[in-house]
Amino acid sequence: MRFRLLKYMCRIWDESFKEQPEQLQLRLIVPLVFYQGKSSWRYSTEFADLFGEDGRDHVFIPRFAHLLIDQSGLSPEQIQGGLKAQVAQLLMMAAYHEPVRALLDQAAKLLAQVAKTGGIDYVSIFVVYLVATQERRIVQEFAETVRRYETNVGGAMLTYAEELRQEGRQEGEQKGRQEGRQEGLLIGEIKGKIETIENLLAVDVDWKTITIATGIDPARFQELKAQLQTVATDTPPLAPQLNESNTSSDTQ
Repeated sequence: MRFRLLKYMCRIWDESFKEQPEQLQLRLIVPLVFYQGKSSWRYSTEFADLFGEDGRDHVFIPRFAHLLIDQSGLSPEQIQGGLKAQVAQLLMMAAYHEPVRALLDQAAKLLAQVAKTGGIDYVSIFVVYLVATQERRIVQEFAETVRRYETNVGGAMLTYAEELRQEGRQEGEQKGRQEGRQEGLLIGEIKGKIETIENLLAVDVDWKTITIATGIDPARFQELKAQLQTVATDTPPLAPQLNESNTSSDTQ
């Protein structure tokens, strides 16, 4: 995480020079890790600790520490803050903790109360985050629950394109490893992209927003579906495997 934070900061500084090429000083960045994992955070917050003891004290290595908010042991009842802050924490908690439906039901009640101010549509952002972290069935149930509390929920869906693209790549890589061949990797990656878009369509996201978020327009979406069908057709079926349940009696 510390190395990833350094890359994020460098990327922000790179972009700042595109906006202000003549700047003489870098913008101040406060690195923050918001953690809600199943177990307590057990890593150092000091970047220098990534080096061995022999090199840790050298003056030429980068030095910074990130702030840490560790909510791994927090219960839903202990969540505090404004409406948007509470919804965000509950949705992130639902990605790692059980019971998912109880957490999402609590988030839906709060989400229905989030007023639209004409600026960022936080309702849309939360729903898109949910699409990226939960199964399609759960997303649809959540959307229906929100509509029961507030029928006017909708509008433009905004999120970070990198999150959605990474979702597709990760699913593709995972399916590719399971298939054990390059064709499986390609099929899994295409399936991941198609499923992400279908999930967004299922919660009434418009194509303009989907294209902004994923870089895929309706024409490209149809191309991906046709490509998936072609690749799946050309891929020879796997050899049948023995069902272990007939011969004898998932982790993160």
